[in-house]
Amino acid sequence: MKNLILITILIITTALSTIAQEKKRILTLERAIEIALESNPELKVSNADVDLMKAQVLGSRSNYYPQVESRFIFPFIGTESGVFLDQQIWDFGRTSNLVKASKANLKSSKYLEESTQDLIIQNVTVAYYSVLTDQHIANAIIKSVEENEKRLIQIESFVRLGRSSQVDLNKSKVNLGNARLNLLKAQNALEISKSGLYNSMGVSGSFDFELVDMLEYKGINLDLETLTNKALESSPELKSLIAKDEALKADLIASKREFFPTIFGRVAYRLRGEGATQPSFIAGIGIKIPIFEGLSRFAEVKESNARLRRSRAEIESMIQQISSEIKELFLNLKYAEESIDVSETSKSSSEENLLLAQERFRLGRGSALDMAEAEALNAMTTANFYQAIYNYKIAASQIERAIGEKLQ
Repeated sequence: MKNLILITILIITTALSTIAQEKKRILTLERAIEIALESNPELKVSNADVDLMKAQVLGSRSNYYPQVESRFIFPFIGTESGVFLDQQIWDFGRTSNLVKASKANLKSSKYLEESTQDLIIQNVTVAYYSVLTDQHIANAIIKSVEENEKRLIQIESFVRLGRSSQVDLNKSKVNLGNARLNLLKAQNALEISKSGLYNSMGVSGSFDFELVDMLEYKGINLDLETLTNKALESSPELKSLIAKDEALKADLIASKREFFPTIFGRVAYRLRGEGATQPSFIAGIGIKIPIFEGLSRFAEVKESNARLRRSRAEIESMIQQISSEIKELFLNLKYAEESIDVSETSKSSSEENLLLAQERFRLGRGSALDMAEAEALNAMTTANFYQAIYNYKIAASQIERAIGEKLQ
């Protein structure tokens, strides 16, 4: 009977473990990026902006095509009713510059779409590495809590034996409280990181993924000047501003052409009604000369000039911003690389210390507290090493996004 109960418990435990493993799905960085590119609403907004610009290009070309109008007034009187066709012949480049401006705006929106996609990929990458980092830190702090719990138990026994004072006991309790508080902070930071990853992916719900550690890395020889030049050449944000500047220059020319006349051709077939004295079919060439429209054309030129000046200032500001960001990322990468070396040395020392503690414990020369202390130290130095690696990967991915290519 006892064997049957044990077998039943084993089966149930195995089944629950299997269900839990199935529920926790593996999420690689590549898959997280795929989900983000499929689901993130910001990319959908950028796609809609591109379609909007395409429609504006089509609309700006409308003056190249005939304009057909029909009027039917009943009863037919004079020649008010009929079908009328106007075709623009020449407007001194106003339409062509409007088309040029709309095409440049379309190009600008495509660069912004590219920028949005790159930024989504970067945000997912940073969030993914942040979750892994916070997981390791939280696990390390759990070891610290366990160490302080065992230390408190030891101090309590020493107090009962008169070998420690109440002051030592209070300090131990404070240390345990601080360790537990640090654990709460670490667990909260981990939940925030998970939420940030979900948000960057454009999904919602409870976090039921298990992430995959990516600890492989290699040092990269970089030159700041080369990186800066590549970033300025490839930046989609800068390209978008330059395309926008082209659009504003074309808009300025188009607004100045408003002062010029428009030459057009007209063909009309008019229904002859009562009292009509003119022919039913006419064809000819006309000219429309603007004379005065309440200074609106002067205002348009002034506004276009102001927009163009602002665009030039935005381009200069973007160049400075890119140069500054590249320098900061370059320094972050160098710092992360040095941090890896330092933390790896600490990790190796703590691993050696843990092996010595385990051997002393096996021989009966070390206590459980000594083991807990060595385990906590090893867990924290390992977490710091992993954090340094992920900081390096984050900095590298940000530089790759900035220069538009993979680092070699």
